[in-house]
Amino acid sequence: MRRLLIALAVLCLALPLSAREGFGFKKKAVDIERTIPPATNVGARRVKVEVSSDRRDAEDDARTLERYVTEAILAGDGTLAEAGKPEVTLIVTLDRLESHETWDTDTEYERRQTGTKQKWNEKKQKYETEPVYSSVAVQKQYKVIEATLRGAFEIADREDRDVASSSIDESFRKKYGDYETAASPTSIEDDLLRAAAKKIAAQLVPTTDRVGVLLPRATFEKMIPFAESGDWDRYLAAVEAVPARKNPKDEAYRQFALAVAKEAIAYQTKSRDDALGLLRESLSHYELAIESNPSEELFRKGYTSLLAMSEIGPPATRAAASVNLYANWTSEMPAPVRVASAAPAAPAAASGMRNQTVIDLVKAGVSDENIVLAIKSASATQFDVSPNGLIALSKAGVSKSVIAAMQKK
Repeated sequence: MRRLLIALAVLCLALPLSAREGFGFKKKAVDIERTIPPATNVGARRVKVEVSSDRRDAEDDARTLERYVTEAILAGDGTLAEAGKPEVTLIVTLDRLESHETWDTDTEYERRQTGTKQKWNEKKQKYETEPVYSSVAVQKQYKVIEATLRGAFEIADREDRDVASSSIDESFRKKYGDYETAASPTSIEDDLLRAAAKKIAAQLVPTTDRVGVLLPRATFEKMIPFAESGDWDRYLAAVEAVPARKNPKDEAYRQFALAVAKEAIAYQTKSRDDALGLLRESLSHYELAIESNPSEELFRKGYTSLLAMSEIGPPATRAAASVNLYANWTSEMPAPVRVASAAPAAPAAASGMRNQTVIDLVKAGVSDENIVLAIKSASATQFDVSPNGLIALSKAGVSKSVIAAMQKK
C-alpha cells in the first residue's frame, strides 16, 4: 500500500502544471459592481420631475417619492430643469402607499418529553426510568407585516413625445417569530418609496447592482487578492503576463480570467464607447473559453456559491446582455450577439431572441426594464407564446411585464 501511495505521489509531481488548471474543488467567487445602462436612451439632462397623488392622505408620500426620484437622477449624473423648457418630463402618480400588521396562528410540531418508561438495565440488573419523546402540536403566533405601493409614471421628451410609461408595483410581506424584531411599518413604506424611485430613475440614468463571478485558480491563484480588493486593472495585468498555454483546455481558463477582468473594468469605465469595446472583448474571451474547453460546464452555466453575495448567472449570457444594452446606450444599433450554448442548437443571434434567451437574461440578474429594452431592440425574435410556452416562462421566473413584451414583439 505504501509503495502504491509513493507511486501516485511521483506521478502527480510528474504531471505538468497545466493539467491542474481549473476552478478547483473549492470554488472562488467574488462580486463585481455592474453598471446597468438606463432603460431609455432619451437622456437625463434638464429633467423635470412631477410627483402627485389624488389621495390627500398620500400627499406627503408623494413629496417624499419626488425627493427620492430627484436624488436618484442626480446620483446618476442627471440634471434637473430649474427653469425654462425641460429636455425630459417625468410625471409620476402615486395611487396609494399603505401598510398594516396582522397576526397569523400556525400549528407546528415540536419534539417534547411526553412521559417516562421503565427499561431493564441488564448490566445493572435493575429497571431504570427513561424519558419518552414524541411530536406535539404547538400553536405559534407570528406577526405579519404587509405593505403595498401602487402608481404609474410617464416620460416625455422635449417635443412632448411619449418615451416610456409603466405602472409602479412594489410590495412587502414578512412573518416575524417570537424572537425576531419586526421592522416598523414606517421604515418598510420608506423602503418601498426608495425602491420605486430607483426603478423610475433607472429609465433615465444608469444604475448599479452586484453580481457574482467565478475566478480560475491554480496558475491564477496568486492574482485573486487583486480581484477581491476590486483592483481589476492589476488583476488583468497579471493575467495578461501569463503566456498563452499550448493546451487549449488550459488556455480556456486564461481566456476566462481575461473575460472576467475586462467585464469588471468595463463597468467601471466612464466612456460608454470604451466600456462597450471592453464588453465586446470580454464576450469574445468568454466564447473562446467555451470553444477551447467545451467540457467545462461552469463556462456556460450559472453557479450558486455561499461566498458570493448573489447567484452567479451564465457569464457569456450576462456579457451578451450588457453588450446589447451598452450598444443602445451609445446610440448604436445593437449588433447581433452570439452566445455559445451547451446544446448544439443554432445560437440566438442566428435566429433572433428566443424564450431561452429571455430565461438566461432573468437568471443572469438583468432587470425587467432592461430585458424589455433588449426585446424591443432585437432585430429578430422567435418567441413561443403558446400556452405551453407561457407556462414554461412563468415557471422559469419570467415576470408578467417581460412576457407581455414578448407577446407584443
